[in-house]
Amino acid sequence: MIADIYELSPIQAGMLFHRVFAPESTAYFDQFSCRLTGAVQPELLRKAWQQLVDRHPVFRTSFHWEGLDKPVQVVHPQAKLPWDGLDWRGMTPEAQAARWTEYLDADRARGFEPDVVPLMRAAIVRIRDGDYYFCWSHHHLLLDGWCLTLVLSELFARYEALTQG
Repeated sequence: MIADIYELSPIQAGMLFHRVFAPESTAYFDQFSCRLTGAVQPELLRKAWQQLVDRHPVFRTSFHWEGLDKPVQVVHPQAKLPWDGLDWRGMTPEAQAARWTEYLDADRARGFEPDVVPLMRAAIVRIRDGDYYFCWSHHHLLLDGWCLTLVLSELFARYEALTQG
């Protein structure tokens, strides 16, 4: 089922062209990672992210070009955000840091298939009680750097609303 179809903007068409002809490139792979501390509730954070996916069509978008005159952006009515919830509390801090670097590298190497929705995923890793690594990866076809603060602001507002019931 399809919710909507759009033509690509010229910049999106260029990014898609580069992705199709150099699939191993990470040029348009965006990865935001950070450390979260305090009374984080991973399940509520996952729900807040899913609310963003449900609310914003761009997060339910895939891109299609084969057999078409022009590439298009297809909005799907639903998409489930891939979410890794991991627990590394039994490891030393050095082992955790090394494994996190490996995780981020493997996530980047995995990339995204433009015609498979969603073109984003997230992971949270508990490294100690009240201490987490977090990663949000997405393809640049979805949004640019100017939008990151808007997305994160809405995310944290939704997360706070969920923690407040």
